[in-house]
Amino acid sequence: MKKSIFISLIFIQSLIAQDNLPATTAIDVVADDPEIKNLEWNRYVTNNFTILSIDDKKGKEISENIESIKASALIRWGFPDVKFNKECRIFCVPNYSLLKKLFNINTGKVQLRKEINVIWCIGDDNPSRSLLPFVTQVCLSEYETSKSTVLPFWFKRGCIAINNSIPDVKDLLKSFNDVARKEQFTYSSEQMFTVAEDDYNKQNTESKKIFDQQAACLCLMLRKEFGEAKLQGFIRLQIKNKPEDVLRLIYGFSSFSNFDKQYVRYMKDLCSDIVDEKTPDSYLEIKPSN
Repeated sequence: MKKSIFISLIFIQSLIAQDNLPATTAIDVVADDPEIKNLEWNRYVTNNFTILSIDDKKGKEISENIESIKASALIRWGFPDVKFNKECRIFCVPNYSLLKKLFNINTGKVQLRKEINVIWCIGDDNPSRSLLPFVTQVCLSEYETSKSTVLPFWFKRGCIAINNSIPDVKDLLKSFNDVARKEQFTYSSEQMFTVAEDDYNKQNTESKKIFDQQAACLCLMLRKEFGEAKLQGFIRLQIKNKPEDVLRLIYGFSSFSNFDKQYVRYMKDLCSDIVDEKTPDSYLEIKPSN
């Protein structure tokens, strides 16, 4: 059985590496495992994506929605939609069991590569819900490439967290309520604004989760309480300036410590209100400004 599964992985890896597959392709994956035996990969191609799905109906559904999902990912935050510089390949399987057997991963995943971006996902939900956070990660990377810039890391993590279904955003922030209520925050605003991706990657899983929760709150606060225009101005100026100086210029906060007072209070109130079901769904959803 090991040999058969290994062979199936070779097929899959060849799909990832190969750029000239025909327009429609079905690949049989042969193995002793009844869940894997006689699987077919159905292939759909759009302007920016190649979708490879075991479930043909799900593959078609993704292909019909993926470009609009891509466009919405950054437009809602005030950024333009950009054409990808390289292909994004999506592997969609029906369940977590197959995800583990075929790819040796336990959950959906994004990998940003030099020549191609790859998304692995489960096709058990509406594509707008299941794919948006993964597509957002790719869109942010492609935006940086097309504009020759590097967006602040806190914004990228917060944007990915908020670009999710309302129930998932609520679950993320409900689980943060105890930390917020006790003010046991791992990161000050100065750390949030200055943490680099390399520093984040060195953290343990729990610290990464707290950073993402704080980043989600930070994105919501700056966008919902102060508006898209100021958030856009802050992001663009922070790229080339000290964030404390930009906080003073855009938002009028005299220092990080001055900003922390409102940031901490906001996180406590937001998470408490979500737990108590006082926060309307519309507040947790980012829509393009008119």
